[in-house]
Amino acid sequence: MVETSAAARALKALREEAGLSMRQTADALAVSLTSYQHYEDRYKRAFLPLELMLKVAPVLARRGIDPARVMALAGTTPQAAGLDRGPAAAVPALATRPARLDRDDRLPVYGSAQAGPDGQTIAFDPIEWIDRPEALREVRGAFAMYVMNDSMEPKYEQGDMLYVHPSRTPRRMSHVVIVKSDDTALVKRLVRADPEEIVVRQYNPPAEYAIARREVKAIYLVLGSMDGR
Repeated sequence: MVETSAAARALKALREEAGLSMRQTADALAVSLTSYQHYEDRYKRAFLPLELMLKVAPVLARRGIDPARVMALAGTTPQAAGLDRGPAAAVPALATRPARLDRDDRLPVYGSAQAGPDGQTIAFDPIEWIDRPEALREVRGAFAMYVMNDSMEPKYEQGDMLYVHPSRTPRRMSHVVIVKSDDTALVKRLVRADPEEIVVRQYNPPAEYAIARREVKAIYLVLGSMDGR
């Protein structure tokens, strides 16, 4: 079982206090249920993404939840983030950090890729922005995404973040994100690619299988990852 962060558990508690289901919250945020569920059930960092909390705060405020309680989960305050807030309320005892909204040098994080065979639909609309790793410092179109399950363990665990290069050609035995024509994404190891099919490998359980080339929209090289724990 994934051990979530205190901020993730607090987000769940606030949502339940507001009387909203996960589905209702995801719909209000205009994101998929899977994308929102990640932040309650699998998120391990100390602070939730600032841009997500800027969207969550007004949704919960309509149900009587003070924005200060929501923004504290991103490590900031409504005033610092430029968000109007209602009457003062107690803020959870979490350290604060400066709000940062400048995207010019930041890396977009898209809806999660799934490490299993069925994949996860990607919405190429950032769910958060993070500092760029040095290897992607000036790479146009680079992005990051989360791993959703355990089929690539021990290389990548559920909740790990992948750093993805948009244009570097993957070599044999590289780790890749494969985007299929139905916009599902898979995290796999590339065994070989030819004009007819792409053969990939997963680790848990060990398996190799082929994907017809006509079903593949893009193959992206995974440059590295960040441990989600």
